[in-house]
Amino acid sequence: MFRRRDRRDDEAAGPESPRTKDEATETADRAAAEEPADAAGTSVDEPEDLTADLESQAAEYLADNDTWMYGPNAADILAILDRLEDLAPSEARPIAEAWLAVPKADRDKARKALRKISETDAEMNLHYQMAREAVGTWVAVKAQFPEFLAQSSDWPKIAGQAAEAALDACTALILDEKIEEDVYQTFSNPWFEAMDELQTEADLAKLEGLDQNEDGVVSEEEAAEAEPAGENQEFGPNSDSVTDFLNRLWLLTPDQINRLVTTWRDADRDELHDAHERLQALVDTDPEYREQVRKAQAKLGPWLNTTRFEESGGLIGQSGQGESRKMAGPALADATAALVLGDLLEPEDAETLYWPWFNLVGAPPLPGPAEGGDQ
Repeated sequence: MFRRRDRRDDEAAGPESPRTKDEATETADRAAAEEPADAAGTSVDEPEDLTADLESQAAEYLADNDTWMYGPNAADILAILDRLEDLAPSEARPIAEAWLAVPKADRDKARKALRKISETDAEMNLHYQMAREAVGTWVAVKAQFPEFLAQSSDWPKIAGQAAEAALDACTALILDEKIEEDVYQTFSNPWFEAMDELQTEADLAKLEGLDQNEDGVVSEEEAAEAEPAGENQEFGPNSDSVTDFLNRLWLLTPDQINRLVTTWRDADRDELHDAHERLQALVDTDPEYREQVRKAQAKLGPWLNTTRFEESGGLIGQSGQGESRKMAGPALADATAALVLGDLLEPEDAETLYWPWFNLVGAPPLPGPAEGGDQ
């Protein structure tokens, strides 16, 4: 069970013992004797270490900024948010299950305590809202992440519940001195107990000699060695670039989406028309090319049609991107085709199709021309 620091720890240390008058006088005399002086007997200031001072100020600023955002337990809250960022579906599920196992009466009591404090303590409410925004951003990005959806069809719901557990753990740390122990445990236990179990499983796996990452997933190098050559090429030889592109979609902000649409609309219409015609002529030469482009463009569907995430305990609401996603469809379809067949298209056509995306994101790079003209 995750325990907070005992509130009596600070009191046990007691006040410092005051120095005697003689000790204080002796210390002052020693300091005066050691202070350098110029020829006239005036004390001289030592030159300041500006580099060290600037570094110290930067560290203090960052620490103060974290405290301003999340309160005195900011370091522990940031650790939760960092762990959430790296969460895999296999790890999120036990966290979600632990969160769901909390009795409704206990959760209602904890929520009531949170509401009461938020209504009367503006600073606590600010810390809570900052944590809530950080967790909500994670859900907005990851709840429809294609790779995770492929691993688990109920991933949006699991992600939302795991996010609730993370937010509750942050809430426990924010309200630390303001809530009773049982309320603190209601908020914190699902996340921290699940983390303890995951760590135990990882330790056991290492003891058993399993060569796995901390999240229990086989490393990319091992997967590549185990996978027969030619597989995982759903979109053709450039599948890795296409997959990279599809993953980056989920990181776009609403402003970036609008800029993508504007750049595509401002493109030279004649150049774009000619590029589309030559792309069509290319896919007509081989049904495999057409199928590769079709499969890649079909992967845009979940992102284009996502305007609201699945509700889970009231945490997740509007994604903030709305219908602007659908307006980006033509630009993304062009970019997808350019990546799939970029090594076969004329370079200028591939660049015309890909420019609105690449101008915005700068990655992944277009594949180079194929040698011999074959894929």
